[in-house]
Order: sequence, then structure tokens, then C-alpha cells
Amino acid sequence: MSASGRKVEELRAARDAARAAFDTHYNAIKADMEERGLAGRIVDESLEKVRAPFDEAVAVIESNPAVVAGTLGALVLWFLKTPIVAWFETLLSPDSDQEEETDNG
Repeated sequence: MSASGRKVEELRAARDAARAAFDTHYNAIKADMEERGLAGRIVDESLEKVRAPFDEAVAVIESNPAVVAGTLGALVLWFLKTPIVAWFETLLSPDSDQEEETDNG
């Protein structure tokens, strides 16, 4: 057989192998669709996409708990900054009763 004949045979073998792999994958998807349906596949895909970042976040929290706690503490302080500043102002300012006594006295 000539070189071009061998090349054609090799290409046919590669084509047949690709077709067999495609058919196997297609039949698996078809069977899965019949079993779960389209809605089930969409729900499963969505849950997988949500779980991956959640699992990564849990891993980061477990490996750096002090950093996460510090960040959460800073956020809480930032959200409560107005009441905290008001409390410090009332704590540090002289009482209005004491001011009146010194003015009247």
C-alpha cells in the first residue's frame, strides 16, 4: 500500500475513534436527560456552580480565622461608627448639670 493509502487508513481510524467517543458521550447525556430531565440537570449544574465558591470560601476561613475575624470586627465597627462616636462624645463631654452649677455658683 502506498503512503497516501496508509495516511487515509490512519485518518479513517482516527475518525472512527472520535466518532465512537462522541457516540459514547452522547448516549450518556441522552440517558441522563431521560433519567433527570432538563430541569434536574439545570438545578444540578447551578448547585455545582454555587458549591465551588462556597467550598473555597470555607477553606479560606479555615486557614485564616484571625484575618476573617478581624475583617468582620472592622466591618461591624464601621457600620456602628455613628453610635460609637456619639457615645464617646457624651462620655468625654462634661455633664450639662455640672456646667450649670459652675455658671450659677
